[in-house]
Amino acid sequence: MRRSILVPVGVVALILLLRTAPAFAAEQQLGANGQPITTSNYSLDLFQGPIFAGSRVTSLAGAYVAIAEDVDGDLQNPAAPAVRPFFSYTHFDYWLGFGLTFPADLANMDFFNSGNKTRVPNPPNSFVFFTPAINLQWGEFGVGLNFAIQQYALADPEEGRRRGITATIPTMHLQFARGFEHNQLVLGAGVRYVLMTVNAPDTSGYLFRSSGPGFEFGMVWKPENRPLRLGFAYRTPIVTRATYSDQLLPDENGNLVIHRSDGSDLYLPKSVSSPWDVNFGFAVQIAGRPMNPRWRAKDDDNKRLKLEYELGELDRDHARREGLASAKTPAEREAIERKFERDEAEAYRELEFQLMTQKRIMEQELTAMNRFYLQLAGSMVVTGAVEDAVGVESLVAQSVNRSGTKTVLSPRVGAEASIFPHFLKVRAGSYLEPTRFETGKARGHGTAGLDIKLGVWNVFGLWPDNYMWRLALGGDVAREYVTWGFTVAGWYPRHSDPGDVPDFAEGWKPPTDQPPTDK
Repeated sequence: MRRSILVPVGVVALILLLRTAPAFAAEQQLGANGQPITTSNYSLDLFQGPIFAGSRVTSLAGAYVAIAEDVDGDLQNPAAPAVRPFFSYTHFDYWLGFGLTFPADLANMDFFNSGNKTRVPNPPNSFVFFTPAINLQWGEFGVGLNFAIQQYALADPEEGRRRGITATIPTMHLQFARGFEHNQLVLGAGVRYVLMTVNAPDTSGYLFRSSGPGFEFGMVWKPENRPLRLGFAYRTPIVTRATYSDQLLPDENGNLVIHRSDGSDLYLPKSVSSPWDVNFGFAVQIAGRPMNPRWRAKDDDNKRLKLEYELGELDRDHARREGLASAKTPAEREAIERKFERDEAEAYRELEFQLMTQKRIMEQELTAMNRFYLQLAGSMVVTGAVEDAVGVESLVAQSVNRSGTKTVLSPRVGAEASIFPHFLKVRAGSYLEPTRFETGKARGHGTAGLDIKLGVWNVFGLWPDNYMWRLALGGDVAREYVTWGFTVAGWYPRHSDPGDVPDFAEGWKPPTDQPPTDK
């Protein structure tokens, strides 16, 4: 009798549990567009629509995957750290980059192309982009390290505090690249690591952290003495994983909730998504200087001079030993030693003179290439979809506006010309920025920029005495979007005419107590 009662009760309880479980799970899913965010079961889409890079890349509308020179190329192509520009001829070379941007007028901009005005607390100081980078090159091997750091305010600061709740999202790229056949083919691979941390005032360490790695691969083909380059890059998707501090643990529903000073709740995402993308393109050069001259390190041209010195050193040492063996008096032996030292010092001075002369010849050849040219470039960026993601605006506003529901395309074209090769270069381009939101639509961008030669300055002795500086300007204009920036960097080649290259060996006397070195 008792068993007959318990069985129906158990069946009813199981049915009720099965009926209520989907409803509970549904409450934890991201709602439809326009609904408030009431769960942490979503991701933040890190898709970057506008071109956000150095002034040259921006001015060329991002059509840079095939050009891929300097640190500007690292974010476009992982092969860039080993790509040698025509003016780089030393075995070891390095490139530095630095960018800091504060969007100026967020109140009247649709920065993310979501179809709405960009709203973030406490602009513009709460909306920062910071991009330091360095490339190191040894022959045809290169290493690149760069960061793209974004910081957003998620809540206005409380009274008496300078900051409210902030989210910092650094993306680190570590790349290794290698050139082959005098830099005609360059291959690169790297890892990118995305991290998001959330901090609040008066807290030690972070409240919440989500991180994860991805990989990237790239290629540049630049056939020798041909006016053509091809480039390709692929980056794998990243979905980060969350870790929690004791100051912010998931609630009973698994949500990460911060109570803001205005009384509203902030539901943080449990992950950050960086979508996969493919970037491929070309660059062609019309008229003027060669686009891909044969690359060679200065060391290659100096090997013959050094080998001749070493062979002469063997001959001189052999003659010294024979002379000492046949010497009959200490005076004769001393005279032989003195003659050997004089001959060695003279041979060393001659080697250094020839190395200096070779350096001058190479710089004269490079300077002679610095003439008018017109370069055209184009590329296509294909970016994949992400699941259950919203944009930064949705995170701040705590209102659902799904981002990245489908794959999008961004075609890009740019042109660069050295109008006056000795002191002015100009650039222009255009690209189509796709939207990741149902409420937005694609928009076209126009870009432009220039390089102006400034002058020589050694920065109070920190830089070489003959270092030539340039000022680079770049701008990007679209519907409800305007940005501009500038860069101060080196101008290459440093000389305007081959006759301006100084005679490095003139009046120069090397010390005689040191081995020969490559100058």
